[in-house]
Amino acid sequence: MPTPTMAGQSRRADQQVQGRSATGRYTYRAGSPARTSSNANAGHAKLVHALGVHRQLLSHAASSIRTLTSARNELIAQAVEDGISIATIAAVIRENARSVRTIALAYDDLHLSGVPRKQQLEALKAKNDALKEAERHRDVILERREALISIALRTQACDELELASLTGLTPDHIRRSSRSVGRPA
Repeated sequence: MPTPTMAGQSRRADQQVQGRSATGRYTYRAGSPARTSSNANAGHAKLVHALGVHRQLLSHAASSIRTLTSARNELIAQAVEDGISIATIAAVIRENARSVRTIALAYDDLHLSGVPRKQQLEALKAKNDALKEAERHRDVILERREALISIALRTQACDELELASLTGLTPDHIRRSSRSVGRPA
């Protein structure tokens, strides 16, 4: 016959299996079968690593885009200061004239550079092309990150809050992403 203490211990053990601690409070993922299998842990570790790598790649891409944008904007301002028309600059970099004018007005105290017009336009086009390539590279990384997020949500390897911390996104963004992902039943 079970003693009263043994009966109490078996209830506590049942509660812990159900995700409850001995105090009766919920224990986060206490009995989650996905976390207990080594295969799932390996998949989780791979996803965490891939998301970390993509976060770092995005950081590098954003830094290079900022640097290229700054250099291109300086070239635009210098070209305007040297007398190249805003319409010509806008045509070379495929931007509207208003944006070019706004960029040019942001720089003060520029002096004539003495660089030939053709050379300035070539440098401006090259810098603008490098910027566009960096933006395309960033977009590819973003697409890959979204694919990793969708895999993590679909396989339930990570929850929304963990994904938010791994990606640097808000939990709200992850929730919006999870609405479009079909989860297994």
